[in-house]
Amino acid sequence: MGAIFFYIFIYFIGYYASNVLNMVTVRPLVTNRYMAALVPVYGFAFGHAYMVVTKPLPAGADISMEYALLVFITLPVVVVTMGAAYFMWNSKGKEEHSDNQSAANNQESAEAVAAETAGDNGEPRTDNPAGAAGSSETPSTADSPKNKDSKDA
Repeated sequence: MGAIFFYIFIYFIGYYASNVLNMVTVRPLVTNRYMAALVPVYGFAFGHAYMVVTKPLPAGADISMEYALLVFITLPVVVVTMGAAYFMWNSKGKEEHSDNQSAANNQESAEAVAAETAGDNGEPRTDNPAGAAGSSETPSTADSPKNKDSKDA
């Protein structure tokens, strides 16, 4: 159980180190911190496995080398990797939700800006202020030469 906590601790050190690295640099270097934090975990796991294989096991412990590799290295690394994949998957759902939310907010704010620039005071507007029988031409196009020619013909 202690090995799992050790590798989780190493994972979070790598995660926050990549965050600090992104804050220090002008442009973010690490785009996926969840997977980048696994690099120190795998580094420690290979170093730990090397030590277990090359050094003799403690005399009082009645375990084999394979058991030590499986329980103290492989199992914690698999748990940490699955946790990192879960957190990455979970954050993508939040990003998509926040993207959809921000797109909806941008749409609402664009509509509000358009309403303000049109001079809308919250009163209902009619499409044709002159009424249904009024002219649909705007004043700028009503006196254009094209319209005068078409009336003469």
